[in-house]
Amino acid sequence: MSVQMNIKRQPAIQRGCLTIDPQRYTVVLAGEEIDLYPKEFDVLYLLVQYPGWVLSPEQIYETVWKESVAGCEYVVYNVICQLRKKLKNPDLIQTVVGRGYRFVE
Repeated sequence: MSVQMNIKRQPAIQRGCLTIDPQRYTVVLAGEEIDLYPKEFDVLYLLVQYPGWVLSPEQIYETVWKESVAGCEYVVYNVICQLRKKLKNPDLIQTVVGRGYRFVE
């Protein structure tokens, strides 16, 4: 029995000392691999794809969770808080008050 795989290659992204590889599902910061839950990985990968862009909590939620839900700001906020702790550098993801979040290289 032959299994046919249709895999679309997503490129690894490097921003400064941060590397995210969606094929291997790894995040490396300054040579140290960081363990992330799937949604944390997806949110970080989304933000890193658009450095400097401000993405609203709604945009982040709809892109990562693939649905639209009222009150999603708290879910996104919690994921951002966890990312900041795990990355040990809260300045990588900035809050733009009243607008959303952006990744800063």
